[in-house]
Amino acid sequence: MVYLRIKNIGPLTDTGVIPITNIMLIIGEQSTGKSTFMKILSFCRWIEKNVMLGKYEEIVKKGEFIRQLKEFHKLSEEYFKVGEPYVEYHSDIVSIIHKGIGTKTQVSKTEKDKRHNTKISYIPAERNLLSVIPNLDNKYKASSYDSMFNCAMEFSEANSVFTKKNPLKLAFADDMEYYHDGFNDYVKLQKSNTALLLEHTSSGIQSTVPVSVLVHYLCYITGEPSRRTPSMVKEDSKQGFNQENASNRLNYYNYPQLYIEEPEQHLYPTSQARLLRDIISQFTFAMNKTGYPGYVVMTSHSPYILTQLNVLLKARKAFLEDKKETLKYIPQECILPLKYYSSYFVTQDGRMENMMDNETKLIKGEYLDAVSEITETELNQLNNIIYD
Repeated sequence: MVYLRIKNIGPLTDTGVIPITNIMLIIGEQSTGKSTFMKILSFCRWIEKNVMLGKYEEIVKKGEFIRQLKEFHKLSEEYFKVGEPYVEYHSDIVSIIHKGIGTKTQVSKTEKDKRHNTKISYIPAERNLLSVIPNLDNKYKASSYDSMFNCAMEFSEANSVFTKKNPLKLAFADDMEYYHDGFNDYVKLQKSNTALLLEHTSSGIQSTVPVSVLVHYLCYITGEPSRRTPSMVKEDSKQGFNQENASNRLNYYNYPQLYIEEPEQHLYPTSQARLLRDIISQFTFAMNKTGYPGYVVMTSHSPYILTQLNVLLKARKAFLEDKKETLKYIPQECILPLKYYSSYFVTQDGRMENMMDNETKLIKGEYLDAVSEITETELNQLNNIIYD
């Protein structure tokens, strides 16, 4: 079991022990700590990846945990000044406990048997900069290596796969394709055969194209050779990790890990649903290639994303009852076991509530209906004024 608990960091007072599932949605009002939780989770997963690649000593030096976390995810010093900061992360590979100013890291005794390689991508809310500033990775002037710069580098690596002859069909729109010509990014309108520079398109397209490109690319390279140097492979034997099957697990990307802030940015509700289904479809595609389920963690403000997630949960239950009828409405690649899913609501006082009903395994109605209930109450009050 993988879990994470965070106390007294930024808006988060105490999340409680949160089990990490393969597909997670974290929702809540702005500035409640959704991204803080996801940033710390992705950072712990990055440490775990480095442990699996034999870089243990580089990661656990005194003071490095918080320093690198603050640097990469641009968390200010103020995030760590309220109470005693506490992070507890646990998996089959590594346990990390950070308390106050010290960090204790422990590697599982069986970790050599479980080591594998993964591709991690954090896609921040500021990603529309990738669309409006071409070749951002060459122009970005960060004083340190951070999540935005890393995303720019990954986008530059990913967009070269989608050429004019091999474009990416954008699932969130009816007739749009994306391609890169070596210099610029384009969105092509298939019906009119018109190509527009990505920087000249609407805000919704600019925000969503980087998500689509990175998701498809990371799932595409699942099962492909990883970027391990010969010297890294040579080091495996020194660490007693030279079994052929185990070494192969490191030399190939076994699964992707995607951490996406606000996938719904500037999108119409139906486009939000299409985008979510496309992300889940690519997750399934990657899993089928290697047999390893990956991770998709998302933060959101959107009730439509929450509702669409519930549709996919219900589709699984319907699929078990009548496969043929269910597939008329939901593609099979979007129908996954319920155990893969979880959803949490971050409260204004910095806690996290499980939104899943233990009996139905669906999202509780009180969370789905919260926004509509507020609107309905206000409409009733105004109707009383008008018609009283």
